[in-house]
Amino acid sequence: MLEAAVATIVIGLSLACLSYAGAAIDLPLRDAEIIWIDRQFGFDWSSVMARLDRCPLLAAILDGAYATFTTQLVGTVFLLAVTTRMRELDCFFVSFVCASTIAEGISVVIPTLGPMPVLASGAHFANLPSIGRTSAGIMLALRAGELRMIDFEALNGIISFPSLHAAVAILVPYALRWNKLLFWPIAALDVVMLVSSVPSGNHYLADALCGAAIGVVAILSAANIQSWIENRFVGSLSILRLKSFEPSRPAQTL
Repeated sequence: MLEAAVATIVIGLSLACLSYAGAAIDLPLRDAEIIWIDRQFGFDWSSVMARLDRCPLLAAILDGAYATFTTQLVGTVFLLAVTTRMRELDCFFVSFVCASTIAEGISVVIPTLGPMPVLASGAHFANLPSIGRTSAGIMLALRAGELRMIDFEALNGIISFPSLHAAVAILVPYALRWNKLLFWPIAALDVVMLVSSVPSGNHYLADALCGAAIGVVAILSAANIQSWIENRFVGSLSILRLKSFEPSRPAQTL
């Protein structure tokens, strides 16, 4: 449990700091291209959000599901550790790091501010979820060099394209697939969280679709990456441990 807790904190903070460093790279914004992709799917963000704003209960449900991101990650680590499914726990860590690294790499190459400042800068929404609205302001401050210190008490996810919430919505149910009583409720929650990433997280539809695809890629890659880590590092460590416990041989006299 202690190892899992330390790993969760270290991985989470490291990836969050990496996202801030990546956002500071001032490459051209690609919101126009992502909006074009959304339109190819027949998705009009502004009209969909206007309809959602007239349904406060649905908006609140989506906001609540979106806010479970950290709880789901910590809860999954806790359940896998308590049930001593250590290999599944290692694989979950590897898949999450893989998904986060891919998402952050893409966000550096294809930076976007998200639909809220681009498509709705002057719009007024009475009930639209607002959890992820601050990401654009943080990103602009980083790109302008105005933000040079990270406040760990107010550390926010700032990746717009792709959505890491959507990736986690794939990773968590897969990690808990061994328990049918947990799997189906968590899967239902994560379907809602994946959908909520668009209104609640300042995301385009393309962000959510790409994030879900990254989750699948991370799952498919995690087993091979974990096996390579075990063969490369854990095997070598085991040999060193065995050698350190070998009884010393008495010196031979001539």
